[in-house]
Amino acid sequence: MEYEDRFRQQAQRPKYDCLLFDLDDTLYPLRSGIAKACLQNIKDYMVEKLGIEPSKIDDFFVHGRLPYDNLKPDPVLRNLLLSLPYRKLIFTNADKVHAVKALSRLGLEDCFEGIICFETLNPIHKSSVSDDEDDIEFVGSRSTNPTTSNGTSSSQIFDIIDHFAQPNPSAILPKTPIICKPSENAIELALKIANLDPQRTLFFEDSVRNIQAGKRVGLHTVLVGTSQRVKGADYALESIHNLREAVHELWEADIKSEVAYPGKLAVETSVTA
Repeated sequence: MEYEDRFRQQAQRPKYDCLLFDLDDTLYPLRSGIAKACLQNIKDYMVEKLGIEPSKIDDFFVHGRLPYDNLKPDPVLRNLLLSLPYRKLIFTNADKVHAVKALSRLGLEDCFEGIICFETLNPIHKSSVSDDEDDIEFVGSRSTNPTTSNGTSSSQIFDIIDHFAQPNPSAILPKTPIICKPSENAIELALKIANLDPQRTLFFEDSVRNIQAGKRVGLHTVLVGTSQRVKGADYALESIHNLREAVHELWEADIKSEVAYPGKLAVETSVTA
């Protein structure tokens, strides 16, 4: 009898513990105009902060003065998210201010446990990196710089423009003190920060490059923005609103309670997606 009860509990355990969502172009579409408006902001950032020559800056963005009025509350997505009784986190390459503002405009600020953003993975108040688990926290609290896979840091700034101009989405990112998706180091650190098992985490992304990096780390993956699956994607959704139809198993687990997150979002110093 005891064996049967234990077996039944294991059989009823849901496949996933956490749903990890990208933000931009995943929870809201490209037509919002946010991505286009980000372009000039990242150009300025890369010249002023990263020391890249202005003549090379043609294809990047960072968040700042953006058309947030184009983002409207999405009650359909809100109800969909609140009906999912799992941990839910945002993992974005964006800065904290943008992530919080975008979620607020969408009416989704209480649908997520926290945010892993640019500041989470790249805190500016430390010049050294740390691999001490006790020194890593979510946004809004003390956090540390990430380490590279070999536990060392690098002070060299690589040419990110030339790197992302490469047509191969599986190209390996060079070592750098600044990390973000699609770096596998960034994804692994995000999982460590949130205490997530990649084998029990479902990762939602609009970027094929990020999906493939997530798959290499061991995540289950959902490509958002197309119904055509690509290498590395376990599921493909034309829109995040198609989630119930495409990944119906999320609602089949025998989980009784709904998960809601009242109050302020916890921010884990992270990056823009």
